Amino acid sequence: MTIRTLVRTVGELLFTAGVLVGLFAVWLLVWQAHVQKGEQADAVSRLERSFDPPTSSRPAAPAAPAAPAQVEPKPGEAFAVLRIPRLGADWAKPVLQGVGVDVLAQGMGRYPGTAQPGAVGNVGIAGHRSGHGNPLLDVDLIRPGDVLVIETKSAYNVYRAVRHEIVAPDRIDVMAPVPERPGVQPTERWFSLTTCSPRWGNTSRYIVFSRLETSIPRAQGLPAAYLASPKEP
Repeated sequence: MTIRTLVRTVGELLFTAGVLVGLFAVWLLVWQAHVQKGEQADAVSRLERSFDPPTSSRPAAPAAPAAPAQVEPKPGEAFAVLRIPRLGADWAKPVLQGVGVDVLAQGMGRYPGTAQPGAVGNVGIAGHRSGHGNPLLDVDLIRPGDVLVIETKSAYNVYRAVRHEIVAPDRIDVMAPVPERPGVQPTERWFSLTTCSPRWGNTSRYIVFSRLETSIPRAQGLPAAYLASPKEP
């Protein structure tokens, strides 16, 4: 075997090994996402079982928004379920208290100090766009008027998307009680959903601002129309 042949053979082996490593990495990411989605679905099921079951599944007239009981969840505690029909008919993620790495690995996280779901002010919730099940990978599909439901033990809090913005990571004013207007006394009920931007990066933050339309007691059940897949824009 000549030196040239040896070099070519070694090069081909290294190239093949690189391709195999790359394919394994892709497979690992896909498999991990599948496993993590399953874990988040299990967490949603456990939360649903822990909530008091609705006494009726009949469509109910929306109730006037009412502030929930002000009981702060414990750090890391799963206390709500977020549903976004635009992202899929069965898209549902657990919401935990806090936004630490360990919390966001399990689903969505509520920013401490922001409003509670359904309350006056601004409830801030964060989630991964890529990684950990890719929960908000398609967040850019959300359109003004789309429904976002935060389900708690006491109520279905139905929000409507108003607008979105892409901002710098240090723009904490998006979590102000009146979004982007720190120091202003809130009179409305807002929900700011935050994730990374671009899709596979984290140089910016993608924010979806939504306003509460109604809070429906869980005992009344959630009208199916709120979970219907939205029409294409």
